Amino acid sequence: MIRELNVKDFAIIEDLNINFNNGMTVLTGETGAGKSLIIDTISLLLGSRADSDMIRYGKSKAIVYGIFDYNNELDDLFESLSIPKNETIKIVREITESRNTIKVNDVNITLTSLKQISKKLADIHVQNDTYKLFNPDEYLTFLDPKNDKTFDKLTDSYIKALYEYNNAYSVVDKIKKNQKNATQKLDFLKYEKEEIEALDLYIGIDDELNEKVSRLSNFDKISNGLNSAYDVLNNEMSSIDSLYDAAKSLENISEYDKDFKDMASKLLDSYYISSEIKDNIAKAIRGLDFDQDELNLSIERLNDINKAKDKYKMSVEELLKHLEEITLEIDMALNYDEVLKEKENELKKSFEKLKASSIKLTEYRKKKSIELSKAIVKECVDLDLDSTKFEVKFNDVDYSDFYNKAIFNDNGVDIIDFYVSFNSGEPLHSLSKVASGGEASRMMLALKTYLLNDNSISLEVFDEIDTGVSGKTALKIANKMHNISKKIQVLCITHLPQVAAKGDNHIYIYKDIVDGRTKTNFKYLENEERVEEIAKMLSGDTISLYALEHAKELISNK
Repeated sequence: MIRELNVKDFAIIEDLNINFNNGMTVLTGETGAGKSLIIDTISLLLGSRADSDMIRYGKSKAIVYGIFDYNNELDDLFESLSIPKNETIKIVREITESRNTIKVNDVNITLTSLKQISKKLADIHVQNDTYKLFNPDEYLTFLDPKNDKTFDKLTDSYIKALYEYNNAYSVVDKIKKNQKNATQKLDFLKYEKEEIEALDLYIGIDDELNEKVSRLSNFDKISNGLNSAYDVLNNEMSSIDSLYDAAKSLENISEYDKDFKDMASKLLDSYYISSEIKDNIAKAIRGLDFDQDELNLSIERLNDINKAKDKYKMSVEELLKHLEEITLEIDMALNYDEVLKEKENELKKSFEKLKASSIKLTEYRKKKSIELSKAIVKECVDLDLDSTKFEVKFNDVDYSDFYNKAIFNDNGVDIIDFYVSFNSGEPLHSLSKVASGGEASRMMLALKTYLLNDNSISLEVFDEIDTGVSGKTALKIANKMHNISKKIQVLCITHLPQVAAKGDNHIYIYKDIVDGRTKTNFKYLENEERVEEIAKMLSGDTISLYALEHAKELISNK
């Protein structure tokens, strides 16, 4: 949850410091007072993009920072980003004309990393989010589970199969497109193939040849160095055996001082290591064999490889890849039908593998869609949509053509639509076509409530999710948000007195004009001030006695 929000020189906010409590906090105030700016600043802390236009006029920078409760699910991510783990998380956004910086617990991070962190902290519903319900392209984001290992495994399998299929498709497509071109330049391709094959390349050959040439070119230095080292180790005046004798002498007196035993052990280690080195040097000396012809051949071969690298502007690894490609082009020109058939068979196999992965992913989504449908109907009953019927409809997929790559998207083959009926006896229709503003708001709240069960966040922010409703429906929406706040912290901007009255905490946002400049301010409302604010929301600027009594009743029924 968010504990504290500090904002300086952001739009019409000059300097603001708000502390938040558990439960449900409502933010009310006149239109344009700055309520949504509060949400915008929280959005910045959770990874939304910053813009220099956000800086208060006449100021050089804007600063927003917030204090959030720590979530243990961030342990691995914080460790990978070298962010110290504390009981709280301090997120700071500083915006200037030329750049903006992000710090988490005083460590600079990227916007991408901040977005990863925010997924474990909070979810924000802004007014435009409800319009996602009118765009079926967004529906998979509601259906796909967020913390589901089975789903993640199925998705990973699909992505891998899609990658293999796309590669196989590209090869076949290239064969078809390049047939004529390959036939025309066949002689040139053959020449290139023979030239590269003659080099007998393998990855790392140039490094090996460089090492061999260096070794053979410095044969005398290597021989002298090895013999000198061996003579020193084999010299009676500095015999390795003396290390062994010294170690044994220390062992004989080790019972009198434990340090003697430690020194004896180290001397023995030195003796064995030195003996091994001496033997290896002797072996190296015996193996010394200078061959001028081998040196000349190595230099010549290395020169040939370097010439090819310069000619083709490729590394050895790239030359080997190029050899594969031109070999395929030659085969294509000489044996087009056979090569195409072989590669089409590979494409069919990858298609069948991808098809199997797609079907498994679709079946799992259909299973999840049944859970979603039941949950949405249940939530809608709580939101004064008693007769709601809800169903997730999936597209039919034609797998008959293994060339039809258009059916595969990055997240699967599924295109879904939400079908709904809000009235008894009425058939199901696409939600995007039949939902009114109030119905869409309640449907979005139902979806949010369902999705919270699949999330580890501790803060939900609602910016006027109650738009388009009133009366007893507004009260049911208020009850729903208040029930959510029993599990996680809820912040909500509202213009409905029924919702405002349900808040455990009430913050009033208003504008001041100081020295000719407008600035946003706030105050915590309690007791009579809160009653008056809710009464004003009920009756307008002129507060009637009835409105005051009604406001008291709404608050007392919380």
